[in-house]
Amino acid sequence: MRRRALFAVSVTVLSLAGFVPRSTALPAEPDPTRRLSARGVTWKACAGKKDRQARALYRGLECAELRAPLDWREPDGRKITLAISRLKARRQAKGVVFTNPGGPGAPGLLTPLYFVDGKRERVLDAMDVIGIDVRGSGRSTAASCQPARGRILDPRDRSAANGRRLLSHMRERARACQEGGSRKLPSRYVTTAQTVHDLEWIRRNLRTSDGGEVERIHWVGYSGGAWLGAHYARRWPQHTGRFVLDSGVDFSGGWHRTFDAWAGGFQARFHRFARWAARYDDVFGLGSSRRSVVRRYERIRAAVARHGKVTLVSGKSRTVLRPADLDAKVVSSLYSKASFAFLAAFLQELSPLAGGVRTRVRSEVSPSADATAFESPMLLDILCNDTEFPRTPARQLAFTERLGRRYPLLGYFHIQSPCAYWKRPHGQLELPRPVGGGLPRILMVHSVGDPAAPYSGARRAHRAYRNSRLITVRNEGDHGIYGGANTCVNRIVERYLIDGRYPRRDRTCPGTPLPAPVRYEPKQTASSSLIKGPAFPTQG
Repeated sequence: MRRRALFAVSVTVLSLAGFVPRSTALPAEPDPTRRLSARGVTWKACAGKKDRQARALYRGLECAELRAPLDWREPDGRKITLAISRLKARRQAKGVVFTNPGGPGAPGLLTPLYFVDGKRERVLDAMDVIGIDVRGSGRSTAASCQPARGRILDPRDRSAANGRRLLSHMRERARACQEGGSRKLPSRYVTTAQTVHDLEWIRRNLRTSDGGEVERIHWVGYSGGAWLGAHYARRWPQHTGRFVLDSGVDFSGGWHRTFDAWAGGFQARFHRFARWAARYDDVFGLGSSRRSVVRRYERIRAAVARHGKVTLVSGKSRTVLRPADLDAKVVSSLYSKASFAFLAAFLQELSPLAGGVRTRVRSEVSPSADATAFESPMLLDILCNDTEFPRTPARQLAFTERLGRRYPLLGYFHIQSPCAYWKRPHGQLELPRPVGGGLPRILMVHSVGDPAAPYSGARRAHRAYRNSRLITVRNEGDHGIYGGANTCVNRIVERYLIDGRYPRRDRTCPGTPLPAPVRYEPKQTASSSLIKGPAFPTQG
């Protein structure tokens, strides 16, 4: 009874501050995190003094570990470890901002450094910035699946025999995660609902860098991190501060809805890249029109498919490239226009394949992604456990055949759908959708050409989550906007995040220009790998 009274007082205070409309406040739900006593966290160096490489990687960060229940339905049961990091506010902390890079399920311990690389001085001065390796990822207790068996299949090969092999592979992937995963963290406990409770448990154990209590968290979540942030706001509105959801997936429906839109989104983005590359045909030699650049890619891919695989040679190293790997490398380079020159140089080096019989190509700029890199245990567990998959395996095969004919870059790849075979566990924590009224304010940021989280989904989520504002970035297709070069977005977000100035209406910002046609020089910086879109399609 006393807990309900405290909730009512909290909602009243937030209502006066404009966070939750008083007349439509959500009812209190049982809070299992209150069954445990918070013990705080002990911050220490993220790496040993002798490990110079690790100390450079975690520059400026402090790290801590926190024990949390394996299953929040049984808070007193088995425990797992959560790893968190902190950049202390350079001045007096106005609050604490949690960050999440997306994935879903990508490790986020390094995400605070994105604000350093992006020179977000106001945030660094005013906020303790928290990074989190969500359960199953990074330095937290790991999720796992048994390794995949057999060779990587070409999803465009729709012969009857290969169709059976594709479905069999997906069935094995589902079984490998659900039956052959980690004993410390079984697949059934890797869900958004469990992670949302982890976030609240972290909040309860935190203090600000100057010793104050953390009554509300602020949030900057990218891509799948928007899904996670929206669900936290739905579950704990009384502890929700200023939430920024950047390039978010459509949290108003199931995961499949976002992924169903991928094929069209990435095909359009690839055409945008092709128009850019054609403009600089004198630099890359891929063709002088969008169609000719696309045809060049298709000829390269057909050559790889004929050989079954080719070898990329870089110095003394050798890398095997299969058709599905080539698709993955192209798609991974379309998230940001900063990678356009890199992709163009890569296709330029592969172009000899289109003109003759070769099984080796010298390539110094190959993107790191391959077809297996996107079948992470975290991704599969979250997608398949969180929401229902709408199609049987046979219907998925037919659906992706139609999708592939229309959007060949990625449409056929949607057959990689373990969720079609997934046996969703019963008795899970509930995951109510964050839609309707009575919810805290959120600020959404989205580019109209985002291929990984299409803008149509952002519009749906914005309409469904009634207490939201949307910043639309025109003439832009990058995935992950805030903290980069867009000064218009950065200004609006930080007025809200730091000063509490919530936009009175939806806003529009212009995009940033496409890059100059220079040869890409690969650099591995913290920020280059921090923002994770939804990984390569595995759900359809």
